[in-house]
Amino acid sequence: MNEIRESVKSGYLLEKFRLFYLKDASSREYVYHYHDFHKLIWFISGNVEYHIEGKAYKLEPHDILLVRKGEIHKPFVDFTTPYERYVFYISGDFLEEHSEGDDRLDLCFRMAVKEQGNVIHLSPADSGKLFEAVKQIEKLNYDNAYAKDMYSRVSFLKFLIELNRCCIDSPEVFHKMARYDKKIVEMIHYINENLSKDLTIETLSARFYLSKYHMMRKFKEETGYSMHQYILEKRILAAKGLILTGMPATLASMECGFKDYSTFSRAYKKLLGQMPSDVYGK
Repeated sequence: MNEIRESVKSGYLLEKFRLFYLKDASSREYVYHYHDFHKLIWFISGNVEYHIEGKAYKLEPHDILLVRKGEIHKPFVDFTTPYERYVFYISGDFLEEHSEGDDRLDLCFRMAVKEQGNVIHLSPADSGKLFEAVKQIEKLNYDNAYAKDMYSRVSFLKFLIELNRCCIDSPEVFHKMARYDKKIVEMIHYINENLSKDLTIETLSARFYLSKYHMMRKFKEETGYSMHQYILEKRILAAKGLILTGMPATLASMECGFKDYSTFSRAYKKLLGQMPSDVYGK
């Protein structure tokens, strides 16, 4: 999807994972967006409030920010101070491929949902150790030595294992001091857990005891999305995930709340730039 509406699908990932070092010193405009891969940001410096799915986090140096694929997010940056960070793009397939049994490499992302916090505050000792690993992985980006890619992959796997161990040992590392509207966040959780159900404005208004117009205004204010567009895109992304598991597209569309396939296929094409049937060829 190339056009910028209320939000956009952003970024691309050709490798299994990729690390960027970014430092934005001049003013630029960010938009609400999402990815079809996971994102891990190691925040270095700046005056940044990061919004993810209705929650706003004021970042502190060496915070780790976790954004799962499909989560809508946007940084709000005061450019009187440069915005400096390391950013990992991580393929979900890569995490699945290297997980073994209960030892899930995406554990930190799963715990972020359970602990209801997208930001990790590590102890100084753990943060220092893991930050050295990040810098080592970055250095390998510019290395042409023997088995560079393999070494980079092994280094990244080690980093993820160490991060997950920190999360297991101390679940309190998940920072819960986000600013958010409780009703809107409850509504976001409800929508994402009930995509197959009736999610009309009238139904949600009655369920959450809010007037329709106040609810729609607050939802747009907190997420950057109209409620209609948010529900539509979440349903399409969920349906794509089901199709990738081998589920027929017609069944996937019904499982995700679409009442007829033609409406689903048109919306899918408009959002993702391909027909649902094209997924099978990937």
